[in-house]
Amino acid sequence: MADCAAAIMAGEKVKQLSQMFDAPQYAQQFMELARKAGQCRDLRIRAKSALTDADGCPIINAKTKSPKIGWVNYPQEI
Repeated sequence: MADCAAAIMAGEKVKQLSQMFDAPQYAQQFMELARKAGQCRDLRIRAKSALTDADGCPIINAKTKSPKIGWVNYPQEI
């Protein structure tokens, strides 16, 4: 388990760390606890969604003709 976590933290690729915290409110609580517990890196809430260009139009995959899916920052509503 510790080896897996260390490998994730060493990489630059975005990964979902846990399915237990898949709702934004649970992820926010986890982030607060993690920051209190020690050193953290790049804690952000993200969601898988269709990627868009600067104009807001979806980016279309040339091969499959479907929108590209990727990680986008979840909008914080305060």
